[in-house]
Amino acid sequence: MTAEHEDRDLHLMARAPVSQAILKLSIPTVLSNIVSLLYNLTDTYFIGLLDDPVQLGAISLAFPVFMLIQAIGNVFGNGAPSYISRCLGAKQYDEVKRTSAVSVYISSAATVVLGIAIFLFMDPILRLLGTSEANIGPTRAYLEVIVAFAVVIILQVILSSMLRAVGKVKEAVIGIIVGTVLNIVLDPVFILVFRQGVAGAAIATILGNLVGVIYYLFVYIKRESPLSIHPKDCRPSARIFSEVLKIGLPNSISVIIMSCSTIILNNLASGFGDHVVSAYGVSGKLIQMVYMIVVGYVTGYMPFAGYNYGAGNFKRMLSALKFTMLSGTGVCLALLVPFVWLSPNFVGAFTTDAQIIDVGVRFLRAQAWAVPIMAVQTTMMVTFQATGQAIRAMTVNMGRQLLYNIPFLFLFSHLWGLDGLLYAQMAADYCTVITAVLIGIPLLRSLYQKSKQQTDDL
Repeated sequence: MTAEHEDRDLHLMARAPVSQAILKLSIPTVLSNIVSLLYNLTDTYFIGLLDDPVQLGAISLAFPVFMLIQAIGNVFGNGAPSYISRCLGAKQYDEVKRTSAVSVYISSAATVVLGIAIFLFMDPILRLLGTSEANIGPTRAYLEVIVAFAVVIILQVILSSMLRAVGKVKEAVIGIIVGTVLNIVLDPVFILVFRQGVAGAAIATILGNLVGVIYYLFVYIKRESPLSIHPKDCRPSARIFSEVLKIGLPNSISVIIMSCSTIILNNLASGFGDHVVSAYGVSGKLIQMVYMIVVGYVTGYMPFAGYNYGAGNFKRMLSALKFTMLSGTGVCLALLVPFVWLSPNFVGAFTTDAQIIDVGVRFLRAQAWAVPIMAVQTTMMVTFQATGQAIRAMTVNMGRQLLYNIPFLFLFSHLWGLDGLLYAQMAADYCTVITAVLIGIPLLRSLYQKSKQQTDDL
């Protein structure tokens, strides 16, 4: 990679003012996440127009399998960018090419294997998801399309995340926006015009992702970049797998655990009626949207932190951490508005069922208590990932669901019934933040000491 190319793509991370760099890296990522989540809301909206609670609930029931597929993408979509950013900071450009190529081909192969396994065990998987006789058909129809073309979903995640890791945020966002806009346009066509129901939503999702992937392939092939998807660069090594897996695998496992917690929640919720499952399916979209806005904002800080950590510029990295945490908390406080005041309007936009609206609003207002602390939790998690702190990253990623949410779901529902289910995730988020801060103190002290030593040496 030429010096001119490095200046163009990495200037923000290497030399720009910290606040300006974080905002320029984060805001496009936030916008791409919002656009990406819009098509999930669009799916739910147009399915809601069918006025069929069974099909509305099918999307929620199928979501854990969708998350399981995304877990493959998260292994490389989170692990590879972290390592790539550190390699760029250390100017190890050949390692960047190899890591990106290995991530693309290995993740694609793993997704094909996973898809075959899901098709072979589709019936027991559907039973495990908590489907009833009424909604097993729509759930199966949705999953068959998603699983058959899962590679497209995985490539969209990995190709865009690696572009962000090398500073090509604009290109990463364009691919997501193009794919999502197409998905939004196609949703009413397949769901309402062609009367495909939830299967139509799945088809629109795949086609949108496919267009995004085609755009990314063009970027990788035609434009100057330290990344590569050329087969000759797919040369796996123990170091690449070690660096990618130690960050990506815990994140992937956390997604799998989150999928399991959703299955548990759906099964527990079904005991209170199908309307509770549908209510969580709708309200969960807004919860996911707010969480992804925060994650998108903080994720913009990851390549900056990884680059400066790899370059040994600890003072610059600490300044970015402080700015990200404080400004991210401001974003969280602003996001309280849709939870507290607009929740009836939001849930009511997707269904006219009074029971679903009532439970959905209660879900949202319970989770509102955890919104202000999301930025602290996410910033600490991303800092662990960016600096290669595998154990700490794993503790936060897995702990949120495995250590806290899943036990709380059983305990709280046993003690307080439906109200317990509503507040379990909120309680888990507070416990996770406390854990993240406690285990992060040694790392922060170490970074501060290194930063102080650099200042003294000048």
